[in-house]
Amino acid sequence: MSTAFRLETIEDHLAILWFDLPDEKVNKFNAAVMQELSEQLDELRQRDDIRCLLLMSKKPGIFIAGADVNAIKDLRDEEEGYRVARQGQEIFGKVEQLPFPTVAVIDGACMGGGTELSLCFTYRIATDSKKTKIAFPEVNLGILPGWGGTQRLPRLIGLQRAMDMILTGRSVDAKRALRSGLIDTIIAAEWVREKAIAFAREVISGEAQKYLKKRKPRGLANALIEKTPPGRKVLFTQARKMILRKTGGHYPAPLLALQTLEQTHGKSLAKGLEIEARHLARLIITNICKNLVQIFQWTEEIKKESGVKDTSLSGQAVGKAAVLGAGVMGGGIAQLFAARAIPVRVKDINHEALAKAYQQAAEVLRGSLKRRKITRLEMRQIMNRISGTVDYSGFKNSDLVIEAIVEDLEIKKKVLAELETHLSADAIIATNTSSLRVDDMAVALKKKNRFVGLHFFNPVHRMPLVEVVRGKHSSEEAIATVFNLCKNLGKTPIVVRDGPGFLVNRLLLPYMVEAISLLEEGHSLKRIDSAMRRFGMPMGPIELFDEVGIDVAWKVAKILRESMADRMAESEILHKLVEDGRLGKKSKKGFYIYSNRKTEYDPRIENYISVGQRTDLDEQQLIQRMIYPMVNEAARCLQEGIAAVPRDVDIGMIFGTGFAPFRGGLLRYADQENVAKIVLTLQQFEDKYGSRFKPSEALLGINERGGFYLLNTSKK
Repeated sequence: MSTAFRLETIEDHLAILWFDLPDEKVNKFNAAVMQELSEQLDELRQRDDIRCLLLMSKKPGIFIAGADVNAIKDLRDEEEGYRVARQGQEIFGKVEQLPFPTVAVIDGACMGGGTELSLCFTYRIATDSKKTKIAFPEVNLGILPGWGGTQRLPRLIGLQRAMDMILTGRSVDAKRALRSGLIDTIIAAEWVREKAIAFAREVISGEAQKYLKKRKPRGLANALIEKTPPGRKVLFTQARKMILRKTGGHYPAPLLALQTLEQTHGKSLAKGLEIEARHLARLIITNICKNLVQIFQWTEEIKKESGVKDTSLSGQAVGKAAVLGAGVMGGGIAQLFAARAIPVRVKDINHEALAKAYQQAAEVLRGSLKRRKITRLEMRQIMNRISGTVDYSGFKNSDLVIEAIVEDLEIKKKVLAELETHLSADAIIATNTSSLRVDDMAVALKKKNRFVGLHFFNPVHRMPLVEVVRGKHSSEEAIATVFNLCKNLGKTPIVVRDGPGFLVNRLLLPYMVEAISLLEEGHSLKRIDSAMRRFGMPMGPIELFDEVGIDVAWKVAKILRESMADRMAESEILHKLVEDGRLGKKSKKGFYIYSNRKTEYDPRIENYISVGQRTDLDEQQLIQRMIYPMVNEAARCLQEGIAAVPRDVDIGMIFGTGFAPFRGGLLRYADQENVAKIVLTLQQFEDKYGSRFKPSEALLGINERGGFYLLNTSKK
């Protein structure tokens, strides 16, 4: 009996195969679904009354989401991985063996295995819905398209375009898919069934043959690059360099995907599929794959959560918002709201200050316009949702207000007390502070239960993480409201308890401060930064100082020193740099100097570094000196309830700092490194460098239990 697929026959010898996986929001492939699809295709192959078959989805906004990642996570045997790949290839290949033409009707997200299945159809059409996106995201999970994607896509749209999709995981909308030849035409989403049937009638009449003639990539450049051995050699060489530059060689999936494309070019489909399956099998059993799959599953978990124990509590709807403070953060937050169709009111002390918010929002949108993510009309519509004021006019109508003014506790308290008098009784108030305690600010408010922390990371439009900070007075309603709002804004929120630096900044501090200690022991900026980039960080800790602003880092360090002095080495370097106006990238000079988009070493920086006792450390020891204290601090955060579960620590570090995703997060890395080894190394560092390395009681307890992920990981 069919469960996921239902065949509907209609007049004129047409049939629609509907995909509607029961009890799921998305269509995806698991073992049972693949078996059912295979049986459906076997039955269809015997039909002589069908002249055209349409594949359509019953899920709104979703065509096919791809393979069930749980199956990927559990695969540990290479031969089993190869068998799964070959089985999927064989089932999808049955579509090409049907005795009549077929049409994949893509309405909504079409990912991975869904895209691979669509390639087996005679024609592909897609709707103009904004939700229609087509992609091969497998490299983001540490694998490659293994059900025919690496073989059929280059044959359809050419090597260059296929490489761009397969090696990056980037999605394309219907317009780009049409330009590339991936789909044959675009239809209106409002009348998807009617338009799909009309296209099928074109197929039956023979009119659709015109689409087949448009597919092959044309042009002299294409002929020179893809059709000649020297051209292809250059193409593959440049692609390999690009991958290594972007990934540092830490991710084997894009490299092996590229190798698959290179090795199979010009070979028969059968030989190509065999090579593809073998390469998928090699990747699917790696720890990197398992780590990336786990991160994906965590983000999916968070999408289903509400930030509070009662998952049915969704909080208030936020239809209108306001931002207090029109600086870089205020402007970035305003743009984020406006881009998600939420009108936002921005207040500052004068119109000159307000202009900065508009400039910040416009700069972000111009980038999206340049990358063709939005049109000029859409940019105008977004900007029109942002309004400014120098008083509190319009704030009474706001469901949520975010305070994003200067990081000064007394100023914030004064402004918050004033703000409260201009809001409705049920409006939520959030502070975007990065270092000050929420509870210290809450004293200024009469209605403290509606006050929460909402820590966005800079730049707002790029950084996916938001820390939702729960103060001791914050209500469940307020937490649920901002948590669900963050999800609606396209962010990944984690709930953290109020405390100095919250979670991410508190963990970053020992890492960055230890980098300064290493400088003062005679290790060069370049060596420290290079070691951490090779570890997998997006930039080194010294570069990070310049990126966030040395004055900002110095201010945060002073605040956190009050509660973390016993595990922070003393140093005056940051203070000296701030006094001399070396604030980092924003002032064109910090630890490095910046000109014409170049980062260069400045020998004058040595004047600020007083080298004490020199140490001789290899690269692994340098990394341990900076990373292991973060693990130690993370154990304390879990013990204190700053983070509820290890998952939130890892999500926070990956999405808030760029901590090497292929390592699975700080605490998965710690478990894989072995917590016992970390404890022993910290004890050795304590003997040699001081008490700041002393393993915490929390870390010793975790070591006794066998690791972080053997702790109670029940969700909030």
